[in-house]
Parts: sequence; C-alpha cells; structure tokens
Amino acid sequence: MGMLPLSGAWEVRGVWGSGPREHDTGKGKRCLFSYPLATPHFGVFPAPRSRQNGGMERMKQDGIASPLVLIVLLLVLGGLAAGTAYLALSSYKGSRVERTVYQAFLAAESALDAFPVAAREAGCGGLAPAAYTLALPGGSPITARYTYSGLVGNRFPETGGVIAVEARASLGGAVARVERSFRITCGILGAVPAALTSRPRVEVRGNAQVIGESFAGSTGLIPRDFPQSALTRVSLPTGQPSLLVPLDGSSFNLTVGDASLIPVGGYIQIPTGGRNKAYRVEARSGNTLTLTPMQPEVGDALLPLAPVGVVEYGVRRVEGNTLTLSNTRGLLVGQRIRVKGSLGTIQSLDHSARTATVVWEPSPPSWTQADEGAPLIPEVVGAASHLNIEVDGNSNVQNGSLPYSPLVSADRDALFQNVFGMSREEFLQLYPPIPASSFSGTLSGYELKVVRGPLNLTGNTRICGEGLLVVIGELTVNGSCDQGFRGLIYVAGDYDQRGNASISGSVVVEGQANIECNAEDCWTNIAGTQAKSQAGKIVFDPLVLYRLRMAAAGSILVTPEAGTWRRK
Repeated sequence: MGMLPLSGAWEVRGVWGSGPREHDTGKGKRCLFSYPLATPHFGVFPAPRSRQNGGMERMKQDGIASPLVLIVLLLVLGGLAAGTAYLALSSYKGSRVERTVYQAFLAAESALDAFPVAAREAGCGGLAPAAYTLALPGGSPITARYTYSGLVGNRFPETGGVIAVEARASLGGAVARVERSFRITCGILGAVPAALTSRPRVEVRGNAQVIGESFAGSTGLIPRDFPQSALTRVSLPTGQPSLLVPLDGSSFNLTVGDASLIPVGGYIQIPTGGRNKAYRVEARSGNTLTLTPMQPEVGDALLPLAPVGVVEYGVRRVEGNTLTLSNTRGLLVGQRIRVKGSLGTIQSLDHSARTATVVWEPSPPSWTQADEGAPLIPEVVGAASHLNIEVDGNSNVQNGSLPYSPLVSADRDALFQNVFGMSREEFLQLYPPIPASSFSGTLSGYELKVVRGPLNLTGNTRICGEGLLVVIGELTVNGSCDQGFRGLIYVAGDYDQRGNASISGSVVVEGQANIECNAEDCWTNIAGTQAKSQAGKIVFDPLVLYRLRMAAAGSILVTPEAGTWRRK
C-alpha cells in the first residue's frame, strides 16, 4: 500500500472491530482499511474537517491531548506485547508436549502396523519380534517394544491361533500403549476328502482309475507301510550297540538321520522291544530329538538304523466326544475317522486348540494314559463331488465314491479355505500368480507355484516333479514325466486330464462359478490311456500331502482381528 498524503490535520486512533472501514483523506479521496475480528488496530487517520478549522484554541487542546494518547497507546502496546509473548510461550510448551505424545503414539501404532511383516520373517515356530524402531526425519529414532499374550516362550505356535499384541513406546516422559489381536495361520491345511475333489460333476472314462486310500487298511502312520519303510532312521554314535529307554518315562535325546519332517508336539513310532512304540516329541535341535516314551518297559532299547515313522494325527486324550490331537491340519468337518477300532464322524474342529468333536458310532474308544499317541485315521475316498460322479467303460473309482457330498462345498471360497487355511485374497497377496507362458510344467523340492490360467500342459509340455501347483483358471493335462507328478493340484477353473498323465497326491477342482451348467466343458473329465506301470490316473498319497503341509508349515499368515484395536 502507498503512503498516505500527510497534508492537513491527522490524529492517532485505536480501532476495535472487524471488516472494512473507510477514511477520508481530506482531498476528496477515501482510503479503505480492513481489520480482523475483535483485534485492536492503531493508525494515523485524518482529523474531521470541523477540527481542522477550529482555530488556535482547538489546536492547543489537540496539542495537549496528543501526548496523553501516545502514553495510553504505549501502555496498551506494552500490555499486548506481554500478552502475546505469554501466549506464544504457552503455545510452544503445549505444542512440545503434544508433539512428544503424538510421536510416541505414532511409534506404537507403527509397531502394530509392522508386526505382520516381522512375524512373516520369523515364521511359524519362530521367535516373535521383540521391538520395532521408527525412524523420524531429522530426529532420533523411537523404539516400541512388543508384549504378547497367547505365546509360549515368545514363539509363534506351529499350528496357528489368535494372539494379543501390545506395542509400547516412550519418549521424553510420554508413554503410548496400543493393543490388537492377530490371527496366526501356519502353512496350508491340505484338507481333502478324496484323491479327486470336485465341485462340478465328474466323469471318469476310458480305462482311467481314480484311487483313494483303504480306510480299513490304513495305519495312520507316515509312511503307511511303516516299519517296512521309514521316514528317517535312528542314528547312534559309531560303536554304540543300542540306546536304553528310561524306564521311569523321563525324556531323553535321540539323534536321527533327518528330523526335518518330524513335528515338535507330535508323536513318532520306533520298533522297541519287539513291537512299535510311541514317543512324544518334546523338542528338536538339528537332527536331535527330545523324546518322552509313552509305554516304557524293562529292557527297552533303540537299535542303530531302526526305522522311524510319524503318527500323522496322534491322539493325546479322549474325553467323551472330544479328542485332543497332535495336529488337526488336513482334517475336515463331516469326515469319518477311526480311533482304536471305534468309528466316528468329525462334528467340529478347533485348529488353535488342536481338538475335534466327534459323533461316535456308537461309543468312544476305551482310553488310558498308555494309549497316548495312538493314531486317528481319516477316511479319504477315490472321488468326491458336490454333484454327480459318472464312471464309464473300463474306468473305475476305488476305495469309495461320494457324489453329492457335503464334504465338497458349493461355495468356491469355502473350498479354497479348506485347502489353504486362508482366503483367496490373502493367498494371492502372499503368492502372486505368474503367467502361464512362464511355467515350464516342472516343480521341484515340494515348492509352491501359482499360475494364471488357462494353462495347457500338452504336447511336449508335461507336468513333472513334486510340489503344489495352483492354477487360477482352466487347466488341461495330457502327459506327465515317466515317474509321474507327486503333489497337490488346485484348479480354480475347469480341469481335464487325458493322455497318459499320472498324479500321486490329490487334485482339487473348483470349476466354473456356475457348476450346474449341463455341458461337458463344465465337468471335470478324467480320461485317456492307463499305462501298465501306472497305479492310476490320480492316486491319493498321504506322504505327499504330509510333505506339502510340512514344507509350508514354516510359512505364516498374520491378519488383524476386526474390532480388537484399543489404546491402553
């Protein structure tokens, strides 16, 4: 703004108020000023014309009044300056405290946000993270520490569950604590009721065979033909003829050739004293196991290279209709089971507590403490479908067929959840699909591959190796390597298997969204030539499913529980 002309008489005034105000410059011009609301303003304004022409007497009065106005003005300005300084200091002090509290809260909240990532790095059975450090631009980092409820030894449970996580951060005397519950999911469930599980209608043609497991003949051990075959073997120091088993039932250490497939908290069997006896696995360090014998007797001794088998679902306790198990992953609600010769049907499962509620036919098995570690044996049939199963020509489905089965959900998402233990969205976030053109058809080391369909493994491209193949879309398989494919195939679309392809493990088919369509391309088709060396087109193999579950057991999915966040 330009300078005001100072001709004529002017005076200093204080103004309270708001909005624009006009002032006459004395030369036929008016000047517009604007003031914020309720703010005192001081300035030089032109005196009214009547006072400019009032004579010497009026000028004397104005001369006397001017020093008084200036004195008052100085007093007011001084008071305002002091008040402004006080408010500024108070504001600065309040802002500093609030800023400190906010930064502590930010660190604690950031720790909760970062927890799922840190947990995935630790994996199931790994140590939970102790702290999280938040780096601040231009400032010192702030550390938030974790406190857990629901963990034993600060390790994530190998079977998953729900845990409460508190993050606590402190800064300059300010303390912030926030808490939230998270659901821990470990590995895949791999719960299948059949060698071939299909939402759509199934057609088995030609001389194809789909083979489940003999319910009556299954031992419930891994491998099924234990002790003729072994998962691993006892390894004693050179020259040591045997290892005596403590008669008092106390724990002892045993080294085996490979302990990677032996779960802590589970049960193994080893030939001891002329018969197979159960041992509970208390801990594992490398290939050394800490074991507790379930049925120690005088003279029990373990021999070098003795075969070791795993009890797939070891029973800890039977309390009426409730079973407490070493593991429940792989079991389904509605599945038939057998324990010590007693038959039953699973009514409910709690994977966190590792319990199953069973309806017995007609009564539960007799149970003593010495029975701990006995196997639960699930029924796994040849084929199960939500719709019909048709078998034509020389083809057949062995060891049971379950058309229109409630074990196969009509809901695609529920079927996916049964197999993988997580939602489709969560799974695809962890394992983004690769294009079909990037997949050679071969898996190795029981790896997991997710491929965006349609995928055609035909001609020179065959399915080979071992692992878990998930196809998001249609899959056609015409051939496999000479030794076949060992693994689990999950098809989120239509599935056709023809030619000489052979699969040991299990196949699960979602089909199209509308599985009621009455057209062949909506059905699951198993056909083609059955080679003499092949046991079947699809053969259920419990060892393959067990290895897949163990291979994925360390992987962890952490999801926050809705409505559990709170500030403490």
